[in-house]
Amino acid sequence: MEIIFIVSVFLYLILHVIFLFGYLRSSSLKQNPDNLNIKISVIVAARNEENIISNCIESLKNLHYEKSLLEIFLVNDKSTDRTKEIMLESTKGYPEFIVLDSDNTETKNLKGKANAIDSAVKSASGDIILMTDADCNVPPGWVKETVKYFLGNVEMVCGFTKINYKNSMFAKLQALDWIYLQALASCSSGIGSILSCIGNNLTFSKKVYNEIGGYSSINFSVTEDLALMRRINSDSKYKVIYPVNPECAVLTEECKTVKELYNQKKRWFKGGLGINFLGWILGFDMYAVNLMLVAGLFFLNPLMYLLLIFIKFISELMIMIPVHNKLKFKGVFTLFPIFQLYFAAYGLLLPLTFLLGTKISWKERKH
Repeated sequence: MEIIFIVSVFLYLILHVIFLFGYLRSSSLKQNPDNLNIKISVIVAARNEENIISNCIESLKNLHYEKSLLEIFLVNDKSTDRTKEIMLESTKGYPEFIVLDSDNTETKNLKGKANAIDSAVKSASGDIILMTDADCNVPPGWVKETVKYFLGNVEMVCGFTKINYKNSMFAKLQALDWIYLQALASCSSGIGSILSCIGNNLTFSKKVYNEIGGYSSINFSVTEDLALMRRINSDSKYKVIYPVNPECAVLTEECKTVKELYNQKKRWFKGGLGINFLGWILGFDMYAVNLMLVAGLFFLNPLMYLLLIFIKFISELMIMIPVHNKLKFKGVFTLFPIFQLYFAAYGLLLPLTFLLGTKISWKERKH
């Protein structure tokens, strides 16, 4: 067991050194400042979001982009509360907003949020589609900064999302988690083997969506954003990037309860099972390293254990600190030692929960 732990930790370090090179590429991607005369369509699909949708709408009203080139679709995804009513009330007098219902006819692939997004894309006249969620606030420069990355064969731009962590320890731990996981995604994109993306900040060209056949040609997934990214990335003629740019980052709310967090993590885990070869290597290695963190003292002498813990910390901080600084986070790294236990706990236990059942509960839907 000692040899397994030592090999796992040093492989972990090597992987993170490689990821650091990916970060350097993703943080220095070129932009085209002339990409400001493109017709843009923003899509927000919302299901039973009456408590938060108005905040998202207010942030969208403040976008710095030519209004004649901007349309914003608010899609009511079969809500049973006042979501649609609030959408209509909040957008009176703002002609760039379009409120519509998701298609009532669902298919094997087109159901849930994928169906809602597809309904809007079919109506969209924009050349570039930007997506965010009802629990997100977007910065004024979100559209301007994001569309500048569409150069050459770039057909999808993945963006960072920051947790609105305020003063809650639970929220700060989630913020650190998102920093690390999104750093891995951005770094992996930089080395040409992207691991993941997040749907509340995802941009793609309508052309590529139509060329691949949209969501109707993609097998249904509980992580529809990841499925779309993988489909586009699977064709070498399309390029997917994940820039590190604070002007492109959106702000979202944290999971309020452990149950909500559990459902989110389980959904992400199930959707992530189709990950690429790099992801499987990292996943198994990460599991072994987290196991070393919680159980290593039973198999290692104290000095070796402390050395391996130190290497683990350095490996992760190597990519977390640059992302943390560039995205202008403050006051979350004080919880880094506690985050290690948080990250290890759910990382080790989550795969085991599928032994009790594979059903996913999300937005009052069972998958």
